[in-house]
Formats: sequence, C-alpha cells, structure tokens
Amino acid sequence: MVGQAGYRPVDRSGGLAELVSEQIVEMISAGELGAGQQLPPERVLAERFQVSRNVVREALRSLAAMNVVEVRHGVGAFVASLDIASLVEPLALAVSLERGAFTSLTEARLVLEPGIAALAATRATDADVAALEHLLHESQHSVDEPAHFLTADIALHDRIVQMANNPVLARVHQGIARLAQASRELTNLSASMRALALRDHAEIVGAIGRRDPAAAEQAMRSHLEHVRETLEREASAA
Repeated sequence: MVGQAGYRPVDRSGGLAELVSEQIVEMISAGELGAGQQLPPERVLAERFQVSRNVVREALRSLAAMNVVEVRHGVGAFVASLDIASLVEPLALAVSLERGAFTSLTEARLVLEPGIAALAATRATDADVAALEHLLHESQHSVDEPAHFLTADIALHDRIVQMANNPVLARVHQGIARLAQASRELTNLSASMRALALRDHAEIVGAIGRRDPAAAEQAMRSHLEHVRETLEREASAA
C-alpha cells in the first residue's frame, strides 16, 4: 500500500469520479503505483481525494472496466498487470462495434507493418523463411475455408513481427493486432479478398526470402492498401 504523498484533493469543477480515475492513472504513469500494488481502502481514498465513498467506488468500477485496476471483493483494489493485451480489450470491443474506426486502424498498420517487414527481411534466418513458407502453404490450402485462412493469416503476420526481433515494435503491434481483429474478420468473409491476400502474402514472403527489405516493405504496404480498399467498400455498402 502506498503512502499519502501522491493523493490530493480533486478539482471539483468536473465529474468527480472521472477526476479520481484520471488521478489514479496519472499516479500509475508516474510510477507512484505499480502493477499488483494494493490501493488504500475506499474510506481512505475518499478522505485523501476529499470526495464521497460512492465517488471512489464509481471511479474504481470505471478503472476495473478498463482493466487498469482489479477489485477483489472483501480484499480491496489492486493495480492490474497493465499488459497491453488486457488494456486494449475494452477498445477492441468499441472498435468491433464501429466500422468507422477500421480506417484509423488500417492507417496505423500502414505506418507500422511495412517497416516491420523490412526489418524481418534484414534479419530473417533460413528457419524463419521456412516457417513463413509453411504458413503460406497453409493459406493456399485453406483459401476456401475462411476460419482456417484467418488463423493462417494472423500467424503469418505474427511470425513476421517475431522475425523483426524488436520487442518494442512487437508490443505495439500486439495492441494494434487485437484492435484490428474485427476488421480482419470482416475482410476474411470475402472470397475475392482472401484470394488477393494470398497473392499479397506470396509477394511478402518472397521478398523476405530474398532478404530484400525494400521489396518486403512495398509488398506489405500494397497488401494493407488492399485491406483498406476492401474496408472502405464494405463501409460504403453498409
């Protein structure tokens, strides 16, 4: 349990529960609260923030819904693990309900994944290339089976990220990939998009296999442009 220094009365000009939530998040960001650390009891938090216990309870519920804190009934509230996978789950739900967000996600992938493909081409081992070719082979055999094709698609992109051998990029990609799951499922429903994706994947794997970073970057960019075009068509037709 932390000391009293980081807690201060909240500005009462806004929504109190939201302000309490924001201050707790700020304390986590500043390192004053760490993953797994227990927060003071509601009564103590109410005194330090100078709000009611109901406001504290509402703030903790909000933070729990975002996977920032974990409320253990009868024990107390604890800072959650704060891994990317758990933090993006609420965002993933929101994205899955709003197709307009797909464009932003594809733009994010266009910024990130071509560079990752270039790194993968530079750092690929023979074993890496063999694994990619195996995944491409799986895609070819499952192009008429959407569920299996989607699994092979995700595995291929994940393998390219692993080959880039950059843990920071891997963590960022993990968050974006989880958010993009709904858009991938949507594009995967189209037989023509699966066929196009298969051709794109062959270009990407071929470029990486040749250890050609410029070609790998361009092949990944073209693939994601095709994804964006498909999503835009789906949005227009909806």
